Amino acid sequence: MKKLIFCAVMIAQGLCLQAASAEDDASYESLWTEATEKAGCTTSGYSDFVLVNCKGELILWYFTKPNHPAYPGVIKRIIVKQNGTFSAHEEGWSFGSEAEQPAFKVWFAEIQGLDRQMKEDAGKGAAVSGEAPN
Repeated sequence: MKKLIFCAVMIAQGLCLQAASAEDDASYESLWTEATEKAGCTTSGYSDFVLVNCKGELILWYFTKPNHPAYPGVIKRIIVKQNGTFSAHEEGWSFGSEAEQPAFKVWFAEIQGLDRQMKEDAGKGAAVSGEAPN
């Protein structure tokens, strides 16, 4: 029985490592293709990034432009509605040099701040309507 459990754990870890290495193969260009080739996704250009909005999936992709301090960087913001409440989580890829990593971390934190603000605003709206905030 112990051998069976050990084998199951090793297989699960192998699959996790496989998934992580597949993500490691991502590039700025491959993520751009993934985001922009989906039906229903639209792009909007800003001064230092491009936003790809996939409304059907509630996914926002942020792609830095060369003038952005975190270039080349990508953030995928996934918004989930569960039990009437919205939440979000982010995945990020930085393809820049080691010197550019602090700028990417700052930018990633800014995007996470948008989600904290969204959650706070939703809580305030629920409190006004008489519902308890989550």
